Amino acid sequence: MQIRHAQKGDEHHLAHLLEEMERHYGHDAFRGSGVPGASFLTAPPHGGPVCLVAELDGRLLAFAILVPYFPGPNLSHGLFLKELYVAAHARSEGVGERLIDAIREEANRRGCTRVIWTTGENNKGSQRFYDRLGIRREGKVYYVMDI
Repeated sequence: MQIRHAQKGDEHHLAHLLEEMERHYGHDAFRGSGVPGASFLTAPPHGGPVCLVAELDGRLLAFAILVPYFPGPNLSHGLFLKELYVAAHARSEGVGERLIDAIREEANRRGCTRVIWTTGENNKGSQRFYDRLGIRREGKVYYVMDI
């Protein structure tokens, strides 16, 4: 398995994974609805999101979408992990752990001091995964402004 940045040519497989993620979280996702997002992630604007993908034998198994932010502690830079998704058929095979390692490497390479993310309070599977990896929890209140 290889972890790398999403690139041109990944759009079809990445769109499929984005659609699968939407359905996983109980949202409707018709075939092709992930294409615009996949196109954006494979050619983001400068300073935009970073999309890491896990690939095995030419097939994408998972992705992590990171967004740079400032300021972090001591006016440093950080990354916000917006999404981490592993295809249903690839779970419990170490893919998520490899993505977390790659996220840490990406943050170090960029000189970031922190990666932060949220998970739904009812998403116990994700919480067990992050807890097992020793990721520190912080008590925060999460706000959403719908536009």
